[in-house]
Amino acid sequence: MMTDEARRREDYPAPDAQNAATGQLVLVGEITSAFGIRGEVKMLPLIDEPKHLLKLPSVLFRWRKKGGAIAEGAGVVERRLKVSSLRRHQGAALLTVEGVADRNDAETFPGAEIFIYRSELPPLGEDTYYEADLVGMAVATENGKSLGTIVRVHFIPNANDVYETETAMIPAIGDVVVRVDFVAKQVLVRDIPGLRKDDL
Repeated sequence: MMTDEARRREDYPAPDAQNAATGQLVLVGEITSAFGIRGEVKMLPLIDEPKHLLKLPSVLFRWRKKGGAIAEGAGVVERRLKVSSLRRHQGAALLTVEGVADRNDAETFPGAEIFIYRSELPPLGEDTYYEADLVGMAVATENGKSLGTIVRVHFIPNANDVYETETAMIPAIGDVVVRVDFVAKQVLVRDIPGLRKDDL
């Protein structure tokens, strides 16, 4: 079992001081369930290379009030923990977290979101983006119609990502996304049937 002392954030490696002062946190995974009897947890990865987490001294686990047993009765609970092992499993990732010894400990993790600093992210390939870079960007069609701003990127295993705005669900494929302009903070898309939520 994890002791109270082991649960304390200060027992784990602290982030770089400059990161802590100026770094932007980026969501890189969501814990969906406990797995097995040895303390593993299942993560929905939101980065292409989840094993990158093994290279970091620690990552930030955050529970909001609506999810995760630890968060009950609190607004937000945060703990900085080290990911000590990670293996892929049917589109998900199975993590061992330092100090989590058995399933009882692991059962407190579902609902947690995992964050790292923007500066800790691995470099991306061409035409690939992090959710943190896309959220808040305006989306417009080629004929100038607004589709709102991106509020969430859905990462779907073995399929294309989907950009969600207030009014639309946009598949992140070349036939739909014409241009991503970070200077103008705008995503230009082709206006095809089925983009708008009202069409679904």
